[in-house]
Amino acid sequence: MDFTLADFENLDRIPLDGTNAVLRPVFDPVLRTFAVQLWEGDGEPKGIHGLVEVFQYADEPLEAIDAFLAEHGVRALTGDEAVLLYAGLVQAKGGPDWLILQMDITTALQA
Repeated sequence: MDFTLADFENLDRIPLDGTNAVLRPVFDPVLRTFAVQLWEGDGEPKGIHGLVEVFQYADEPLEAIDAFLAEHGVRALTGDEAVLLYAGLVQAKGGPDWLILQMDITTALQA
């Protein structure tokens, strides 16, 4: 997939192509942890990756997301979906990490 800037504008809901699943990246500012919510396309929650685990960095949920999805009958992420999920997690936290990632995305897309 060739990414465009539009791909990085709606990172709070990442639909998985060919499925009825939507991933929602979350950062809890009180606990300072990341999680990924799994929703069905009709708005029904199916699970939270990070409810039991403690993910302190945005890349940690990605390491075991495919096993979590398999437990819920959803296919593994593609590489492009993993990129968008990581960006969504960083965006959910906000702050300087998100600003730096935005600059990197803009630079990469202009190259």
